[in-house]
Amino acid sequence: MMFKKLFSFIWISALLTALVWPWQLAASSIDVLREQLEASRSSLQDTEAKISKFRDEVTSKQREARTLEQQIGLIDENIAEVELQLEQTLLEVETTGLEIDAVAEDINVREQEISEQKIVLANYIRSIHELDQQSSVTIFLKYRTFSEAAQEVSAFEELQNRGQESLDSIQELRDELTAKQSELEKFKTTLQALHDKQEQEQNRLASQRSSKQRILGLTSAQESKFQDLLQKAKAAHQQAQADIRRLDTLIREQLKNQGLGNLPSVGVFDWPINPIFGISCEFHCSGYPYAYLIGPHSGIDIPAAVGTAIRAPADGYIARTHDAGGPGYSYILLLHGDEISTVYGHVSGFAVSEGQTVTRGTVLGYTGGAPGSNGAGLSTGGHLHFEVRQNNAPINPRQYL
Repeated sequence: MMFKKLFSFIWISALLTALVWPWQLAASSIDVLREQLEASRSSLQDTEAKISKFRDEVTSKQREARTLEQQIGLIDENIAEVELQLEQTLLEVETTGLEIDAVAEDINVREQEISEQKIVLANYIRSIHELDQQSSVTIFLKYRTFSEAAQEVSAFEELQNRGQESLDSIQELRDELTAKQSELEKFKTTLQALHDKQEQEQNRLASQRSSKQRILGLTSAQESKFQDLLQKAKAAHQQAQADIRRLDTLIREQLKNQGLGNLPSVGVFDWPINPIFGISCEFHCSGYPYAYLIGPHSGIDIPAAVGTAIRAPADGYIARTHDAGGPGYSYILLLHGDEISTVYGHVSGFAVSEGQTVTRGTVLGYTGGAPGSNGAGLSTGGHLHFEVRQNNAPINPRQYL
């Protein structure tokens, strides 16, 4: 009898031990992943600090492009910033990959734990069933002493308690598993977005490097030729602004005369391109390098790889698609209701025509801005100049985004 009692307690102890060992086996691999993850996060923080310091240093400088040397200096700064951003993105890719590995390992551990708990629970249920077949009287008649019989009854109660605990544990593990699987899918989505960002940054970097060579080639390193280009760009910009003011008024009048004057209200604008690289120059920003030449910055500059699709932020009417036919300033003018219009500058290609009505999300054209490239005008790197005008005067686009 004592042997049976001892066997019962040893068996229960073995069941309890079975709940622990899978976690112990996986703990070491998870610890390694966590260490790698912390190291990657630390590197990412260092890179973010470098970018912040770089931007502070650039902001403290006079960012004008009065000479060829200054223009090339601005392009060099853009190249350096994109290189740092690319380094940051690569570290984010690495960190997110490690996050995925860590979560996947957590999922694996929980799946193992659930499997082990199911085996333990099955053993509990089987043992409870076997003990439950005996009546209390039968149990007590098996033993010579009341104490020995009570121990078996106690073991039966312990099995029931442990069985309930195991069932609760399985449900808890399943909830954790569901949460981890959801977390894993989010990390995978983030990773895909980072890969897309990495590709765009690599395209921007290649474009910026080409821009530097193009500027040098266009000017043949001659300051006088560069100054001539600046004056031509200034004239082209002034002409564009005059045309936009004239056409905004003229075409609205024509539409009213045709009974089409009630253009759709704006409400809130969508972003014309995804601002994944932030804003390089805000409305009337103090660091605008051509302010001395053409006045305050009349919109916001959204960095982007050349060729990024520009989408209509709201319904509207295409009043102007100006193709400079070379490195001059190309743009699109879109009219909306409530006397609101939008301008998209440094366009490298067009997807719409004048006189066309478009809906929110329609592709209007493609970004440019690489110095010396088609449609770039005055620019130091690939981006979209997005301008919002109310009653034919530029206002801060942030009011509508």
